[in-house]
Amino acid sequence: MYYRSKGVVLISVLMIVLLLSSVAVLIGNNYFVSFKRAQYQEFQNVSLNIFRNIESLALRKIDNELRFNTKVHSKNNALFTNDFIFELNQGVVTGKIYDASNCFNINAIVKKVQNDFKPNEKNIEVFKRLMIINEIDLNIVDEAIDQIIDWIDKDSNPRAYGLEDYYYSGPLNNPQEYTASRLFYSVAELKSLPAIKTIGWDFFKNNFCALPDNSLEININTLKMSDDLLLASIFRNMSYTDAQYILDNIPEEGFSNMTDLKRTFPSYNFDSGNTHINFSSSNFSLLTTFTYENFYSESMSSIYYGANNNSYIVSRIYNGI
Repeated sequence: MYYRSKGVVLISVLMIVLLLSSVAVLIGNNYFVSFKRAQYQEFQNVSLNIFRNIESLALRKIDNELRFNTKVHSKNNALFTNDFIFELNQGVVTGKIYDASNCFNINAIVKKVQNDFKPNEKNIEVFKRLMIINEIDLNIVDEAIDQIIDWIDKDSNPRAYGLEDYYYSGPLNNPQEYTASRLFYSVAELKSLPAIKTIGWDFFKNNFCALPDNSLEININTLKMSDDLLLASIFRNMSYTDAQYILDNIPEEGFSNMTDLKRTFPSYNFDSGNTHINFSSSNFSLLTTFTYENFYSESMSSIYYGANNNSYIVSRIYNGI
């Protein structure tokens, strides 16, 4: 009887110890989760402050550069080569400015006429050439053009291949929404259009952008080799192999004007697309990254240099926070 009592007491003690251990582990896990959450919240707050500070530095840098040089922005311009780099205790902050004008501005398909938007036929021709070069069926191209214009214009009358509120707010569309009746803020808004879904989002993500105006002007000085199809579409009779040759021979210091470009490539006719060729830019992207221990965040800011000789932030996208 004595030994049996000792066994019961020992089992009871072990059960209590096991229970207390489980409670301790649970408390420890909760504490660890709370600690990690507090760390992440602190990292999030610090990241936002860093992003805004780098933006301020970038705006000042762009203003100073364009105040004295609005004519030529080449690949070796200090805007694109002198990056922001700050080393912190167990962390690194980087900021890099890119030329954001080298894409097809989807808002250039229309032009402002009084209080509404009308088709810009000259830019629509470039849009069609870009599609044809990428072997996209012309019927789908016509649908895409009309649906883009209907999304932007302010009337409720659908174009021949267009769609208006009756479709986007109807039971067949998900999510149900209304046309914007404004310029696109982001190229991602194109995902709502059926023709764009048919063509494929990757094509538009890689070749198009949504700038805060209706202009279609690319800075030839900062084009990359991957922009050959875009350059070829600017001109009526230029193949993408000719565009590749031109891009491969653009000097680091860039071209100053159209005369300089024609002198370098005398065998090419640039007259058909000279209204779309520029040698500087007023649209920029700022990529800021922040790494601290095991945490990483980044911000992509769109910057526009306006007619008032000041740059400002158009949009921001955050990742990792």
